[in-house]
Amino acid sequence: MPTRHTLRPTARLAAQTALLLGLAAGLLPHSQAAAPGCVDVEVQNVRPKEGLVMVAVYADEATFRKQTLKSLRLPAGEQAVQRFELCELGLPAGANVSLVLFQDLNSDGKLNANFMGIPNEPWGASGTPGLMGPQWATTAVPLNGSAIVVKLSQ
Repeated sequence: MPTRHTLRPTARLAAQTALLLGLAAGLLPHSQAAAPGCVDVEVQNVRPKEGLVMVAVYADEATFRKQTLKSLRLPAGEQAVQRFELCELGLPAGANVSLVLFQDLNSDGKLNANFMGIPNEPWGASGTPGLMGPQWATTAVPLNGSAIVVKLSQ
């Protein structure tokens, strides 16, 4: 059963949206420094007001791309840079996480690709995902109080 989270009023609508892979998530709008137990996330190259920004958080290499620790489905904001706080991960400070994101431009819940499997919707990951897609070794970043920055492809 999903856990209920207390949210600021501006985030209530976004939190009520069905979450990617059906997992519950805590989401607070970005306002200042991250609250204790939270990490700031900055997503660059968002296409304003187009679809949803889908976020998957992975906790370790064994579950990478198989089982998310947390999933979010956020409406694309009005700016090319979107910020939010990722909270209640249940991991100790210094633990590694990997964020894999895509902008679901047509809101169909999946990353659309061409016949060769190349994504035709913007995608990105924490760390340095590389051209062949995200791998744990290149996308894992520490939870050390620093903001996690993800740049979506054009």
